[in-house]
Amino acid sequence: MHALPVSIAAGAVLVLGLTACGASTTSTGATSSPGSTPTGSATPGASPAANANHPPLNKPQDVATLDGITVAGDGTAKTPTVTIAKKPVSVSATAVKVLTQGTGEVSTGASRVSIIEALFQGTTGKQLDSTYGKPAQSFVLSSGNTIPGLNIALTGVRAGSRILFAIPPAEAFGAQGNTAAGVGPTDNLVVVADIVSVGTPLTEAKGAPVAPKAGLPTVAFDSTKGPTITVPKTAASTSLVIQPLVQGTGATVAKGQSVTVHYTGVTYSTGEVFDSSWTKKAPFTFTIGAGRVIPGWDKGLIGQKVGSRILLVIPPADGYGANAQGSIPANSTLVFAIDILDAS
Repeated sequence: MHALPVSIAAGAVLVLGLTACGASTTSTGATSSPGSTPTGSATPGASPAANANHPPLNKPQDVATLDGITVAGDGTAKTPTVTIAKKPVSVSATAVKVLTQGTGEVSTGASRVSIIEALFQGTTGKQLDSTYGKPAQSFVLSSGNTIPGLNIALTGVRAGSRILFAIPPAEAFGAQGNTAAGVGPTDNLVVVADIVSVGTPLTEAKGAPVAPKAGLPTVAFDSTKGPTITVPKTAASTSLVIQPLVQGTGATVAKGQSVTVHYTGVTYSTGEVFDSSWTKKAPFTFTIGAGRVIPGWDKGLIGQKVGSRILLVIPPADGYGANAQGSIPANSTLVFAIDILDAS
């Protein structure tokens, strides 16, 4: 079952790759396992270090293709001018060129990478998307929630860098293309990205245990399997319940941030699990306070600290109301145990 109504960031063409990679637009969590960690670091004009899950980057013919693309303009307030000397752009595998080398942390397969990007169609050179002048987008590389080429390009880069990369169809939207994004089945993608920050999300809640109020659902936790929620036989609360179980000490979650969580959800009436990111072995990342999740999540997680584990008892008005969703009956009260792993 899917507890979150939307998992696609508005206006960001790259994130439309969520559905191309098999994640539902109504899915609560991601679908693929964490990637492995690369070694080494990027140097100007060279590719990021290759992840063990991906082929080596920057074959000679692909380097020549990137060398035929010029990028002009500094800063992140205005979209750079990208000139493609020879069209259509075609690379054999995702290829990356570091235009400006940063001095910050190097990303790994488990990193959260925040970027500002501009996306171009390799066939015509047409700009398809730009987030320059807008807040940075964040991607957790192990989540499987982006197109493969983006994960490849963002692995092994330093915070503060500007990179140019090209993605072939096989590592973008595949043979079906993406009509909504303006990408055909044979179109390569050309991307300029400024790496705003690199961080490493927690793997589970970390902080001081908090004794919950009596009468609430109880949560037992296992670092491998995640939380097990036991629902009491008493009637569910008719208002939203927000109960910290672990009090984290990280940054405070604010509206508009990209938040990464691990979660398990059960229905109050049966205690049965309808969705869990722990089962999928991949945390879930979303923009909070933007209507991308059920209201109970936005209300319950804003203002909490990274590292916290939060128990939410969500009445129908803050969940799905009178609408049934998969295995969740209409007018259901939902119970979640949510570990806040990262916010940026």
